[in-house]
Amino acid sequence: MNVYMALLRGINVSGQKLIKMNDLVRLLEQAGLKQVCHYIQSGNIAFQTEEQQIPVLIDQIQSAIKGEYGFDVPTQILTAEKLNVVINGNPFLSRPDVDLSKIYVVFLDQVPVSVPEVEEKFQGRDEFVIQGDVIYLHLHEGAGKSKLSNNFWESRLKVNATSRNWRTTLKLVEMIGG
Repeated sequence: MNVYMALLRGINVSGQKLIKMNDLVRLLEQAGLKQVCHYIQSGNIAFQTEEQQIPVLIDQIQSAIKGEYGFDVPTQILTAEKLNVVINGNPFLSRPDVDLSKIYVVFLDQVPVSVPEVEEKFQGRDEFVIQGDVIYLHLHEGAGKSKLSNNFWESRLKVNATSRNWRTTLKLVEMIGG
């Protein structure tokens, strides 16, 4: 069995695309996934399956949600190996004074074809480092006050994005045995 983490974007946020996690677990098990479990209410789903093709798994999850709830949910699927690369690649961790509660990871659904000069469009104290299909953020004032949102990255990089705080990211790798 292969173990994966699905990141669902934009569910249960600000009263939008509401899905009870226990209902989602049941739905995904009915769709053929095994040992489905969730972490918090924002769309972090660990599961097992014999399937190895990520696009097939994404379609399976998105189709089940669309069929049951009637809306599309951008979905990314990560392996333990990928999550470990993300954890070990965080450039902000080398700073002795970094506040881990201000660290976030933006997961992109693909490596952007081009990376425009984001610095020209962004003013502020927040910092970011783009590494392939991952963006590390150090949000000095917190996520609520930052302009470096998923929408910001999607509009500039032309890819789908979903973010998790550092604590959640660590929990996700723990959940799938990373």
